[in-house]
Amino acid sequence: MIGYSLSAQDAESLLKAVGQNMDKISRFEADALVKVDVDFINIKDRKMKVRFESPDKFSFEAEGLALLPKKGLQMDYLQLLKGKYTAIDVGEELVKNRKTRIIKVIPEAEDSDVILAQLWIDTELTRIMRMKTYTRKSGSYIIDFEYNTNFRPLPDLLTVSFEINNMAFPSKAMNEMMTKGFQKPDSIPKKATVIVQYSNYKIVNK
Repeated sequence: MIGYSLSAQDAESLLKAVGQNMDKISRFEADALVKVDVDFINIKDRKMKVRFESPDKFSFEAEGLALLPKKGLQMDYLQLLKGKYTAIDVGEELVKNRKTRIIKVIPEAEDSDVILAQLWIDTELTRIMRMKTYTRKSGSYIIDFEYNTNFRPLPDLLTVSFEINNMAFPSKAMNEMMTKGFQKPDSIPKKATVIVQYSNYKIVNK
């Protein structure tokens, strides 16, 4: 990791620029293909419809995905950036060959489920390349954002990595755990990955 340290004011300006990119969008909807990779259960790929309405209303239809950290798909950074927070710059790093600044965001609201978020922000296109979020209720998770274009702040692919010990297990998962011989909690896989591929964006700008 290399680079100089931004002032708190500059870090906040960068975060505001990210928010302003999304503020240009009034609403959108998209199709999404969800792939869940968990060692102990076979979950079929699922299709879902994603909808967003400014400023931060996000909804999706995804039945049967109890292991999914839903906040990770709801662009929770929008709510985070619209609230009061403390921003701390912690340096520079390349992510998928893009120059990013790493900004730690600490929400000031006492009732916030998010304790800390760390954002890797593309400084040229002012959009998020990676986000690590620490929550009170669902542990922590990392989201990698991939984009097919330079003109849109919306990702074409999300990869969400998270620990499953804080997630609710559906009964089918419990049955498969038993049949595969997981006898001790320590033997159960600790991590899972969800890949979400977006397509057919329909965007209405302000």
